[in-house]
Amino acid sequence: MSNIILLRRLYNIVMTFLNKTITIVLDKPLYGGHCLGRHEGKAVLVPYAIPGETVRARIHEEKKDYCFGVVEEIVDGSGFRTMPACIHFESCGGCSYLHLPYDKELGFKKSIILDSLARNAGMDAAELPEVEVTAGERFHYRSHASIKVRGGSQGLYRKGSNDLVSFHETGCLILAGELNDWLRRNESPRNDYRAAVDSSNSIITSADDHPVVTEKAGGLTFSRGINQFFQANRFLRNNMLEIVSNDAKTGADESFLDIGCGVGFFTLSLAQLMKAGTGVDISRESILWAKRNASLNKIGNVGFQHIPSARMHPARMRPDLIVIDPPRAGIDRKTRKTMLAVSPERMVYISCNPSTFSRDAKEFIAGGYRMERLMLIDMFPCTHHIEVIARFARR
Repeated sequence: MSNIILLRRLYNIVMTFLNKTITIVLDKPLYGGHCLGRHEGKAVLVPYAIPGETVRARIHEEKKDYCFGVVEEIVDGSGFRTMPACIHFESCGGCSYLHLPYDKELGFKKSIILDSLARNAGMDAAELPEVEVTAGERFHYRSHASIKVRGGSQGLYRKGSNDLVSFHETGCLILAGELNDWLRRNESPRNDYRAAVDSSNSIITSADDHPVVTEKAGGLTFSRGINQFFQANRFLRNNMLEIVSNDAKTGADESFLDIGCGVGFFTLSLAQLMKAGTGVDISRESILWAKRNASLNKIGNVGFQHIPSARMHPARMRPDLIVIDPPRAGIDRKTRKTMLAVSPERMVYISCNPSTFSRDAKEFIAGGYRMERLMLIDMFPCTHHIEVIARFARR
């Protein structure tokens, strides 16, 4: 049989499967907003579903070991499903959990953290500290966002595409009320832009001349360019600083290293509690803002370096504490090795991805550390994003 005939048969089989609707019982939530079920031994990932539900799902994408489906009908409900508070839910890519009460959403996220640590780090719940949960307001928490523009309309991307879903006249549930008011009153720029509400309730956009955003958190003032990273949840910034400071178990005669320091968010807070510290970041512009913020807050016991964390030299540093807040890809291998070579008494890891967090935690534990504290801080309610703070101590 020719290869062409084999390929045609395979194509027909795949297309038949992709057009198939199956009945499936959903077992558990997964990172990314999906729920997991199995059909004829194959994993099926279904968004906007709830564990315990039986649904009819249409298969729309096939991978080697799993496939994706969408709910066509709920055959047997869980009893938890609620009416979403936004008419764009399931079309806009912003939210994943508006079909759930907030306590159930937090339960999902806690379960995902434990599942990830079990699968990726080989740690079960008995080996871990209890997952503590810190949460704030579920809606209107974002002080800044990227706004998409198409043909004069403003909104966010449709799920899984670059198509625009325009904001409803009432605005977006996760944006600060001041941002929603501004969006209703003002015409959009011609292109995509960033918008932020600062500590004085002024609106700054990337279309402005020299857009600088000034925020307050933990009794400190932070200025930054609008494109520099800063924690978006205005209701939980103080909590985050307090948690990291408590986890650091700071001593007045100790020093620290803040990897991925950005504009100095954790660095300046820790500097008020410790003898001295250093912040490092790959972004030159972020380091410039961090230095300005140290001067703005009259904090002189910190230094900042523009350097990729993978190029840090372990022999040149002896901090008692390392704080690290990496991007979703987690800590790169070279940086993990450097951190273990430095061997501080304590490490505080702020993560926005349970999968890479679990991978990195496994290496730290193998390198002689124990996980003393584990916390879910829900910086991104309604969405699939999960923020974890963990404290590691040298055994």
